[in-house]
Amino acid sequence: MTTASVSPASAQVNHSRFADRKLTFWGVLRSEVLKFRTLTTNWVMTLILAVVMVGMAPLYSLVVNSMAESAEMMAQASEGMAQTNAGIESITNMAYALGASGVDLANMLIAAVAAVFIGTEYATRSIHTSLTVVPRRSLLYTAKLLVLSVYGFVLGFVLAALAYAAGYPVLDSAIQDTLEFTNGLVLNWVAVGIYFMLMTWMGYGFGALFRNNAGGIVMVVFLLFVLPIIAAIFMGQFEWVADAYNYLPSGLGRVILTYDLSSDADISYLEGGAWFALWAAVPALLGYLRFTLTDTRG
Repeated sequence: MTTASVSPASAQVNHSRFADRKLTFWGVLRSEVLKFRTLTTNWVMTLILAVVMVGMAPLYSLVVNSMAESAEMMAQASEGMAQTNAGIESITNMAYALGASGVDLANMLIAAVAAVFIGTEYATRSIHTSLTVVPRRSLLYTAKLLVLSVYGFVLGFVLAALAYAAGYPVLDSAIQDTLEFTNGLVLNWVAVGIYFMLMTWMGYGFGALFRNNAGGIVMVVFLLFVLPIIAAIFMGQFEWVADAYNYLPSGLGRVILTYDLSSDADISYLEGGAWFALWAAVPALLGYLRFTLTDTRG
């Protein structure tokens, strides 16, 4: 009877040079960045986002100019100095918020990018390969979320600055004279970045929860556009609906992006940001639970 023996030389040949390397978070993060960069849909959606954000700013400037003319005519008719000052301040604040003028259209697009990022892996079944390489599902989910968070914040800040630069020359010279490059202006751009980041959480969470592009995008559309319409229909009949209306994602987004929010506003910056973060974190958490606790084929 003969026995097969393996020489040390042959055993060393079969030993992979990567066998002793441990899977790290930074390695997973680099791989997710590479995935995000190579997905053509992300570049197309980013281009559309840029067109929407930057293109809306000049149109918004025209609206601000029109409102300024109307306010001036009303002030001349009433000869009220207090009304004139209040009107000028309101219009100036609107001009400072030029960077956020396209957000109402861009919010769905940025959420769609996040939903597609995870939904495409399920659609192409490449999620099985990803989980084979990275068995720790929480690690993979967190890495994807971090990539989307950085992408959303940076893109929002940059596009807000570009939108302001595009809309500023269209403003009347009288309005331009009232504008200065202040910390508040930069903070408004930061607010757009945070808003975009939270929208990626929402889109990513719904994409992971429903495991397809359409399901994630439809849920975002429902929360941002359909739910406010339904609430508006019943506002006159139920007082609690009227109270809850201000805490919907669409209304909270306007609070976050308002320049120089009034001190007596019903919802403050901090409260609005906290509630909006909750709206974004809940889908992300639900998506995490399904991603980590259920079979990918389910």
